[in-house]
Amino acid sequence: MTNKAFISILLFFFLLTACTSKDPAENHDTDAIPKNEATPIITNVETNFPEKEGWIVIPTDSTKLDVTVEVTNAETLLFWAVPTGTETWGERELIGYDTNGNDGWKITWNITRKSLHHHMIVQALGSDGKTITDETINITNE
Repeated sequence: MTNKAFISILLFFFLLTACTSKDPAENHDTDAIPKNEATPIITNVETNFPEKEGWIVIPTDSTKLDVTVEVTNAETLLFWAVPTGTETWGERELIGYDTNGNDGWKITWNITRKSLHHHMIVQALGSDGKTITDETINITNE
């Protein structure tokens, strides 16, 4: 099997695993999964816009949102846009993913003409193929 085919199959497996639950919190239960050296740990999520009162505030004429993540023990990072509100996980949109942390874990999201009032969920899929950790940031237009 070629390296490209293996990576494609691996990415499909990770996406399938991440998409199976209704709520990102259901993907990992910190009480049920013992922490080990393979569990991903997200230490920081940053964007190219400032945070104000718990929200990343994006001017309405902006065209891109850069997201950079510091994480250890991750194989793949998935970036989801989830509308605010209750029980909206089913309305999520996969806005990007990164499978190579050698150049840093990051994405650039094209937000041209988008109205934003969302949660961005960053899911780190563990190098053990079993664990998932997530971090949420709030994004809105100004």
